[in-house]
Amino acid sequence: MANELKEAVWEGFCRPKTVKDVILPQDYRNFCAKVIESGASMNLILAGYPGTGKSTLAQALANDLDVEYLFLNASDDNGIETIRETVTNFASTMAFNGKPKLIIFDEADGMTPKGQEALRSYIDKCQENCRFILTCNYIAKIIDPLKDVGGRTMVFNFDMKKPEYQKEIKEQILKRMIGILKFFKIEYDVQPVIDLIEKKYPSIRAIITALQQYSMMKGKIDSGLVQYLEIGDELAEKILAKKLGEARAYISECGLSPSDVFSFIMEKVIPDARIKNKGDAILNMAQYEYQCALSSDPTIQIAAAIVSLFGCM
Repeated sequence: MANELKEAVWEGFCRPKTVKDVILPQDYRNFCAKVIESGASMNLILAGYPGTGKSTLAQALANDLDVEYLFLNASDDNGIETIRETVTNFASTMAFNGKPKLIIFDEADGMTPKGQEALRSYIDKCQENCRFILTCNYIAKIIDPLKDVGGRTMVFNFDMKKPEYQKEIKEQILKRMIGILKFFKIEYDVQPVIDLIEKKYPSIRAIITALQQYSMMKGKIDSGLVQYLEIGDELAEKILAKKLGEARAYISECGLSPSDVFSFIMEKVIPDARIKNKGDAILNMAQYEYQCALSSDPTIQIAAAIVSLFGCM
């Protein structure tokens, strides 16, 4: 049983079920308390950085409100048919306890514009029986009728990078990570965990995943953790030597996310003297980083971004 626990995906296994256990700044906690006190959720859009707990909070609100809810990943179920069939069937009737039901559309920025238009009409039609919570990483991809001030939803900016929140949130994350390591009986040093939080903040998901990966390889958390996560100079040299295939292989083998790659390019590659036209390089990275969020295969956008750097040398 102990081995089965250690092999579980920690991020899912340790996901909070109630709002009091979700990592949040006090301001957000106060807002959630008012929602729970009201007995029914309003229509919300939780918008912000990936991995910060938007989906977790949506489900925790549903649990604390004791409402019947439907969870849909909008990136997968993103068309009009899903809206028409699944949502209509669920939202058209009142729950047995008499409370409005709740539909959570996770990653709603992955819905097609037509799907969002259909959702808008169902928010209007089903208001008596159902409420909606949408989560998204990129609020710009949500159509205006869903997010306009005073409109169908209240947009809640899930911004954990605000300076006034960082100390409070990082302390909560550290306490939670130490608790997870103790639960799974993983030997650890505290400083590498602190360093990891500084490096991966605000993505709680990325922090938990990194701890699990490293502990599975080394059996403990020690000073080698952050060094293991560093992207080496090797990638910069492959890009600057115009070795596209080798650069792509390195990115794939190291499991680097688009965010990791673009941050690395901005910090380590563009400042290099071999990049002659730094202005164009920065503009290109901004374009391809944005397109990654829209692409069904971000690795293609990353490859195109690297090729564009070749023309800036």
